[in-house]
Amino acid sequence: MATARVFTAADQPVNINPQGQANPAGCLIENGQNVTFTNNSGSTISILFAQTAISKQTVFNDINNLAPGSNHTEAPLVRDITVNYNVSMDGKPPYEPFAIEVGAGPLEISVTGTNPTPAAGAIPPNGEIQFTTTDFKCNISWPDGDPFNPQLDYAFVGQPNNPVGQEHGNSGKIFGYKVTRSTDVNPVDGGGTIKVT
Repeated sequence: MATARVFTAADQPVNINPQGQANPAGCLIENGQNVTFTNNSGSTISILFAQTAISKQTVFNDINNLAPGSNHTEAPLVRDITVNYNVSMDGKPPYEPFAIEVGAGPLEISVTGTNPTPAAGAIPPNGEIQFTTTDFKCNISWPDGDPFNPQLDYAFVGQPNNPVGQEHGNSGKIFGYKVTRSTDVNPVDGGGTIKVT
């Protein structure tokens, strides 16, 4: 009788350097795959994970006061989602947003009025995003061209009403976007950025 083999993915390493930068800055992991954060900064750091903007989920628990030279391993609490995180060193303001895509899932961007949350998001190359509005339909424009497939030109109320757009493999680029709503009296504008790490 044959025995089924279970292959588990190796832990995904993420190293934090003396500048507070994560390497890799964006990564794709399998659902349930561990991530090991190693503090090579020479300072005590905290790694602070954002809650998902639409579904309000905690993907990873925050890692507080990770001593220099030490590491911390944990598995994602949620499947098929992208999470952003920041690194804070010695109580200073956090560095970047960095990104981990768990399985195949988007970075959620919630828009209220014309204000996106997060205003500055990050995804790994070939990562995904999904806009959802909380109050009314908005137009989305990309001054340097829409890097997503399908193109993301509108956001509607309700997550199931909105497509998930996949980025086309750029790395190290920041794409700005504008969110617009026209009223009878005057237009209301907002916007943000997506960094492909």
